[in-house]
Amino acid sequence: MKPLLLLFSLIALHLHADESKHRLIGLSEPSREQDLREQVKTMPEVDVAAFNFDTAEVTLRYDPAKLMPGYNPKKPPGPEAITRRLEDLLRAASNGTFTLAPLSALPADKLQKIEIQCGLLDCKGCRFGAYITIAKLDGVERATINESALLTAWIDPAKTNREALEAALKKGRVELKTP
Repeated sequence: MKPLLLLFSLIALHLHADESKHRLIGLSEPSREQDLREQVKTMPEVDVAAFNFDTAEVTLRYDPAKLMPGYNPKKPPGPEAITRRLEDLLRAASNGTFTLAPLSALPADKLQKIEIQCGLLDCKGCRFGAYITIAKLDGVERATINESALLTAWIDPAKTNREALEAALKKGRVELKTP
């Protein structure tokens, strides 16, 4: 009888699980996917349901009753409250290296790709520092940086431009290589 009860509990959990999709800041390079998965494992009752490095999007699965303190099924929390709770948990689990942002409002074909070659950034932490300088700027929809210190940003050209990105990097004391 106990295996049947366990099966029904698992089915009930799956039926009550919700998902929400977010843009992810902190995904500076492909190796950060594993970092994200490890951090989410420390978040109670939250799982990565889907992940896309190319669009910097993550879908998180959760049970709202277990996610939200004081959950009331007659008055469930709105999407903003769920996102705020997920954001708080993720920020705490990752010591602030991952944060959630709204999905991009611009279609991918409207984004402008900008590549900036940075100077010597020989460790993951240095590359992350350069990345985060750009990733949180208004108008930057996503960014990456590779082991060769090539920073790539997809921007909304109505909100920012190459010069603004370079100025932010210089302010952050990131050396830029001139072409």
